[in-house]
Formats: sequence, structure tokens, C-alpha cells
Amino acid sequence: MNVSIIPEELRSYIKEEAEKENYKLVDITVKGGKVVHIEVILDKEGGITLDECGDFNKYILSWIEKKALFSGGYTLDVCSPGLDRELKTDNDFNWAAGRDITVNVKEPVDNKNSISGKLVGADGFSVTIEQGTGHTVILDRKNITRAKLVVKL
Repeated sequence: MNVSIIPEELRSYIKEEAEKENYKLVDITVKGGKVVHIEVILDKEGGITLDECGDFNKYILSWIEKKALFSGGYTLDVCSPGLDRELKTDNDFNWAAGRDITVNVKEPVDNKNSISGKLVGADGFSVTIEQGTGHTVILDRKNITRAKLVVKL
């Protein structure tokens, strides 16, 4: 098995179970060598708790064992996206609307390689950020190298 490819049966099961629990499936990754490492990132309105991640982990582990999906060793981690999550997809940007973000760009915008402010909106082509000065910047998604939530403690 190519461990960089997630078995469709596993992806479908995780997605279905997440939806049943009203969780948002943020991402699934599979990496490996001798031991396959599966990481499932979940979220929900108001944030997901450690206990919820642990319970979901148990459901998925049990199902993987019953289906015998992996012939060798494997690990499964179910976690939240974290406070400083990177924004990659349209869903990520839509989820983060109204929150403060920092965006790094390939080509400078207003002579800056990094733009910070409140994410006003996004579509498949652009991201709109309102800076603290009230100035609004529209960034071409192709120019974005990295976008992350700003952690406020």
C-alpha cells in the first residue's frame, strides 16, 4: 500500500462518523515507513475538546482493527486544528472569517511581505483583510504562501 494515499474506505468512515457527531473534518493525513501514522484533525463550533478527540480516536481505532486495514504497525492521532492553525482551503478561510490572521505573500503588497488584520472574506480567488488602520487589502490567493490565525492569549 502506498502510505501517502488514504484508503477511501477509511476516509469515508471518518467523514461519516465526524458528521454524526457534528464535527468538521479539517484534514486527514497518512505518512509512514515501517509504521503508518494517521492524523485526523477535527473541529466543531466552539472548538473540540481533548475528551471528544480521545473518544473519536477510540471509535476509529476499533473500526480499523475490525477491518484490518493495515498489515503492519500504525498509529492514529485525532486532534484539534490548534490555535495557530494554517489556513489552506476555502473552508478554512470561511471558518476563520471575522478572526485575525497573518498572511505571507510571494510578491509584496503595499511594500509588505506579510499582511495582518481581520479576515473579512474569501473565495477561491482572493482573500480580503481589514487592517487595524481600517484599510482593506484584497490578496490574490495565488500570491499567498502562508496564512495563519493570530493567537491571542
